[in-house]
Amino acid sequence: MTDHTTPIYASFLNESEWKNFSERSQKFLQLFPNLLKAMDIAFVRQQAGPNIDVVILGLGRLCLEEFMEILLLCGHGYGIAATRIIRGMYERAVTAEYLHDNPDQVEAFINYHHVSGYKLFKQIQRTMGNDVLSPEQTKQIEENYQKYKSQFEVTDCKKCGTTRINHTWNKLDFVTMAGKTSLGQLIVPDYYLPTREIHSTIGALFSRFEIDDGGGLVFKEAAQRDEADKALMAAHFLILSVLELQKNHFNLESLEEPLQVCLADLSTIWKKTPNPQAALSS
Repeated sequence: MTDHTTPIYASFLNESEWKNFSERSQKFLQLFPNLLKAMDIAFVRQQAGPNIDVVILGLGRLCLEEFMEILLLCGHGYGIAATRIIRGMYERAVTAEYLHDNPDQVEAFINYHHVSGYKLFKQIQRTMGNDVLSPEQTKQIEENYQKYKSQFEVTDCKKCGTTRINHTWNKLDFVTMAGKTSLGQLIVPDYYLPTREIHSTIGALFSRFEIDDGGGLVFKEAAQRDEADKALMAAHFLILSVLELQKNHFNLESLEEPLQVCLADLSTIWKKTPNPQAALSS
């Protein structure tokens, strides 16, 4: 009989997969300390000041966390899971750069929190009942929504003159916003392809099936090493862009030299990929 009072200590480390990852990623692992040094300079510090500074630092710090999550997944052979995280990392990197270039938009970015919070609140009421939140919480959510909603009104019908609340904080759609940043050319590998894996699409199914010797479809059980390597390359590109933005936005002179080292490392690590953007999209 099992003694249910005895603690169970679990480990999900796939040592054989990590060994394979390490063998094929030697150059990245050898130069990884340089990237860690740059990350420390950029993010291990306190930051006070206006909202724009807090937002730029915060978005960058989230990108760093996602980079480490991607590295963990790639090491275990979960390349498609790592690809899914690429989209979120890309969205944050694009948003940070866009706000850096358009600091007058940061208040809209912050204030939309009250609109999205209200939408969540209405769904809580619809699916969970009206008594989940206290009357005080309900009152505060509704007041904040009424205060800020006009900031996000857009035309619904030009002929009728009706309006609606926009689905996001910016009147630009995300693809257009990305096109206004230095990351716009990565929209396919870092946004569209990960989106296919995030949502319930036939493309997500096709990426997990293969044809066996008998001509039938079978689920791919093996580690997704090729996808993992592409995801790591994409994340590496993005984190260096994020570090570049931190350096420029906060005038971090101490980051200049380490970042240049990391940029040189990027070329060394992925030198076998003459056209990285095309490789990421394949």
